[in-house]
Amino acid sequence: MPPYQDEATLVARAKQFDRTAIEELYRRYVQRIYRYVYYRVGDEAVAEDLTAEIFLRALEGLEAYSYRGVPFVAWLYRIAQARVVDYHRRRTRRGEDLQLHEALADAEQDVTVSAERQEAYADLYAALQQLTPEQQQVIALKFLAGLTNAEVAYVLGKTEGAVKALQHRALASLQRILETSQ
Repeated sequence: MPPYQDEATLVARAKQFDRTAIEELYRRYVQRIYRYVYYRVGDEAVAEDLTAEIFLRALEGLEAYSYRGVPFVAWLYRIAQARVVDYHRRRTRRGEDLQLHEALADAEQDVTVSAERQEAYADLYAALQQLTPEQQQVIALKFLAGLTNAEVAYVLGKTEGAVKALQHRALASLQRILETSQ
């Protein structure tokens, strides 16, 4: 069964403030939205706060939501993108620097493997930060969130062709950045 097959029914029930439907939509998408936000802000606490705000905004705007050929989650990513942009605008105005918080290593992992993984993650994160904001969004939505090109196009308000071209440029830039940093 495709994951979005009964989504229209869930959304319709959620619009009627059916608590079970709202909980199910939240359960389905909270981790995906959180991962996207965390990638974009690099701070666990901020990502948690923004994720909560995103779902609150979605709940408040649910009556206005209508299916337009893309899944409900794409609408959530559009809200998430707007909240992340707002967050970065506020930080820029205040002159704050972005921080990369390292994830805690699993206690059973070999320390060497964990250190190598963290170093590779830090290198990739640093390289991603050198891409344009649009390129970062495409990479995050496509590869971290797992959205299709049509869904990414919806979230970013672009055509699928523009998304494909942006993704191609982003990956080529990322490859160049990673090659020169080694």
